[in-house]
Amino acid sequence: MERAVWIILNKNFSLTLDGEMADGKVIDKKFSPGNDIWTNELPRLGFSDEKVQKDYDEFISDIFALFSEPSVDEVFINAKLGEESEYLNCENPLLIRKIEEYSVDEIIE
Repeated sequence: MERAVWIILNKNFSLTLDGEMADGKVIDKKFSPGNDIWTNELPRLGFSDEKVQKDYDEFISDIFALFSEPSVDEVFINAKLGEESEYLNCENPLLIRKIEEYSVDEIIE
């Protein structure tokens, strides 16, 4: 099983995505806002500062828009390690950077 790790970020926030690459798609997505916390859904964090909360909610909304793009899997899978892609079709542009590829079979052996 081939997996990869990407960082999705804008000027204020970052989110780590770990996903399996199979049949030209990214499946079994796991998201982390940090501190070794992982979830199958985009994390909905709460902030006491209303402006920070608004900025975070826009960040999550922009990621939803990114994942609704028909070619989103190609962007993630075809990226080379360390390569950055920009997603500009949102309020605050997102950067996507592939930081690791690994095989679960190799780790288990």
